[in-house]
Amino acid sequence: MVDRRSPFRVEACRSSAPQTQLLGKQTMNSFNPNYFLNAANVLLLAGYIFRDILWLRLLAAASSIIAIPYFAMQPAPLWVPVSWSIVFAAINLLQSWRLFIERRPVKLTREEEDVRQLAFADLTPRRVLQLLNIGSWINVETGRRLIERGKHVESISLILRGKVRVSRDERAICELVVGDMVGSALLLSGVPAEVDAVAVEPVRAIRWEARTLERYLAANPETRIAMLRRLSLDLAGKMGLLPSLTFANRLYASNLGRLSL
Repeated sequence: MVDRRSPFRVEACRSSAPQTQLLGKQTMNSFNPNYFLNAANVLLLAGYIFRDILWLRLLAAASSIIAIPYFAMQPAPLWVPVSWSIVFAAINLLQSWRLFIERRPVKLTREEEDVRQLAFADLTPRRVLQLLNIGSWINVETGRRLIERGKHVESISLILRGKVRVSRDERAICELVVGDMVGSALLLSGVPAEVDAVAVEPVRAIRWEARTLERYLAANPETRIAMLRRLSLDLAGKMGLLPSLTFANRLYASNLGRLSL
């Protein structure tokens, strides 16, 4: 068969192919990668405007991710900046997730809420839960000693249920009930106990070891203030209930700051 197409049309078809390829390359090269870098910097700037650290980390992660195409689309791809952008994005996303988990609402159990209402109403539920987690729940049977005369006190307990009788030489001085702390005055004094504290009813309480509590309060000023407030109220009440313990007044003024160190 004879090709009847015009030689001019054949030549036009041949010449259009390179032009199409050139046009595609020009279109591709016309996109400026600087757009990605500008968008990344705008996001980072927006993150600095927010006072919330969670938003700052989220926008910083987004900025690192959006900056990756800028480095990858260079004539010679910049793989080192790409790698660092991925690392920064991963770190910020991980920290954002941790912040999100920490900010989730905390639901206290009935006993935990009782502790909060009795002693730490100023603290958030999360703070109360942290404080309870460094202590231990105890059940004390009737007749068991919480404080024994002549021995040093190394812990304090907050009574949730039951009753504790404080006595000296088998003579009752007072009774500690729900909301009272056992061992607070003696713990601050650092001297051996001059009294016995015996459960006269089954007792449910939360107990904190002194050293563990001091380390935790040193690292958490807000909780330390709440604990000192509670101890001051507790000691003030005992000063009226235990007039025979002459060291209480002196120790209240000189040793209350011990837990705040």
